[in-house]
Amino acid sequence: MTAAHIILHNGRIVTVDDTFSIAEAVSIRDGRFDRVGTSAELLATAGPGTEVIDLGGRTAVPGLFDSHLHLYMTALEAPRVPLIDCRSIADVQAAIAERAGITPKGEWIIARMGWHESLLRENRLPTRDELDAAAPDHPVFVPRGGHVGSGNSRALQLAGVSDDTVDPSGGLIVREVGSRRPTGLLLESAVYMIRKVLPPPPPPAQEQALLKDAMQLLNSYGIVATMDPGLNKHQIALYERLRAAGEVTVRTDLMYRGYNLEDARVGAAITDFTDDDLLRYVGVKFMLDGGVEGALHYDPYRIVPGEQNNPEYRGLSLLPAGGEAEFIEALKVVARAGLQVQTHGVGDHCIDTIVRCYLAAAEDTPIRDLRWTVMHLHNPREEVFAKIREGGILVTAQDQSVLLGANKVKWWGRPRAEWSTPLRRMIDEGLLVGGGTDAPILPIDPFICMWWMVTRKTLQGDCLGPDQAITPREALELYTINNARIMGVADRRGSVEPGKLADLAVLSQDILSVAPDAIRDTRALMTLLGGKIVHRDPAMA
Repeated sequence: MTAAHIILHNGRIVTVDDTFSIAEAVSIRDGRFDRVGTSAELLATAGPGTEVIDLGGRTAVPGLFDSHLHLYMTALEAPRVPLIDCRSIADVQAAIAERAGITPKGEWIIARMGWHESLLRENRLPTRDELDAAAPDHPVFVPRGGHVGSGNSRALQLAGVSDDTVDPSGGLIVREVGSRRPTGLLLESAVYMIRKVLPPPPPPAQEQALLKDAMQLLNSYGIVATMDPGLNKHQIALYERLRAAGEVTVRTDLMYRGYNLEDARVGAAITDFTDDDLLRYVGVKFMLDGGVEGALHYDPYRIVPGEQNNPEYRGLSLLPAGGEAEFIEALKVVARAGLQVQTHGVGDHCIDTIVRCYLAAAEDTPIRDLRWTVMHLHNPREEVFAKIREGGILVTAQDQSVLLGANKVKWWGRPRAEWSTPLRRMIDEGLLVGGGTDAPILPIDPFICMWWMVTRKTLQGDCLGPDQAITPREALELYTINNARIMGVADRRGSVEPGKLADLAVLSQDILSVAPDAIRDTRALMTLLGGKIVHRDPAMA
């Protein structure tokens, strides 16, 4: 027998196999796990060319898989202004002003979206006037996540947003009390009035470099796989160029972004993509409602003075112009192509619509083997669980409450915020649930996500729905084997077993045994992708 190329020994290797066994050592040959066993057994198989790595008693887990991470978007976010450490409007202004000082007048200043206004003392987004004061000579855009943003006067002017502008379908231009003057805050589709006038992406070579860097950032967290939900043809081709250059270090499943029947036809017609173990084109992602401020609910939202003043507001539907009938036809097109569908669903009304439409499409073409998924599932009604389970529908859940929980309480009321993303109930109902972050909307760090899963705590110090917490073992399963099952690759990924791809993360501590609050402090010390070390912390030297 050919000797192993790598042996990792003297560790605590959590295999996440069917029995959740723990091993001391694992060997790797030709990019796959060869044997799993004791240190003595595997060291005896070493040859003269075998690399032997002493784990020093550390814990190793299967390489982590984030099943909902906007990797391309993460790449483009890197050069933008970070606000995650800001704690006041003055801090935001200072960060914007600092960037203005090194940016030619008239050029855009754009902040990163991965932060939240509840971290600020004022608990709100900056107004146009506050952003004007920080950067009077530049258009400024401060997004928060993908559904909300604030622009200064120059940005609003370029976007054509004025006192006379009518709210776009599926969006809201927030205005000063007693006036038509926009405050600068834009919700849901109104945000795209600014987004569509932002500078274009950088040249492809720079895009490719940013995407490569973003993959290496994920590797530093122990992440070896993800699903990028919602791309266009140019962005999909960018991944292909990165693969051709031999620079892909995160196994990425790619989904085309769809809103209507025509988008479904385009996405279903992408047939020339070559799938391998690094990149796969898997299907179409649809949007059916908004985020926290636009989730489609049956019951009205709370009044939020200066932000949401309509007592009958129930969120926003993003169904195509043809309504449910068009959405069902779009689903049928994707089903006939044998592709996966994943649909963004936050509010209870929207989730019911998604499930109803999935089941209607399944009457034309069975979907059970296509692994159709509801993304997010923040506020499901209890009645929908059985329909999801019996329909063979899957779920991916993310830790939006880590940053967005404060707005769930503010906009939805505490009962809905406590119930939001009911992981314990999902699992107990027998649903197959995968985990992820929705980065760059949320921090990429998987250990913050798993900390939230186990504690239900937020970065603002709140705790929402402690009865919906899950165990550390379950959290790890959501980040490994469950995501592999949802994406249809559990035969070769998601656990440490002979014959599977040798993806592994060595951790700074045992997330299964430390105090729940300490999980968020975990670091990845080494990450292997197909037996190749793609990240190594100095602590592992």
